[in-house]
Amino acid sequence: MKQLRNQTEDAVIEFLDKWYPESGACQCEGCRIDVMAIMLNNLKQRYVVTDTGALYAHIEDYQPQQIVDFMTEMTQAIKVINSRPRHVERPLPNQE
Repeated sequence: MKQLRNQTEDAVIEFLDKWYPESGACQCEGCRIDVMAIMLNNLKQRYVVTDTGALYAHIEDYQPQQIVDFMTEMTQAIKVINSRPRHVERPLPNQE
């Protein structure tokens, strides 16, 4: 059975795995998911059904403009999340 997939979602997950830890943003799962949601709402959706379609779409993920677009969206999303984080901040062990 064929499956419909949003290739943009797969690409954003892969992008965040590489670049989010270096962003300086909160690394909690809640903030990461919020950043991902904002990015996906702002990026063009690319749905694929076949493995061939997924391969062509995946090749696009490595184009310089695509990387710039993802970096821009991640930066903007982090600004939004930093201004209104939904997690409970915990003090560092030495600051209790």
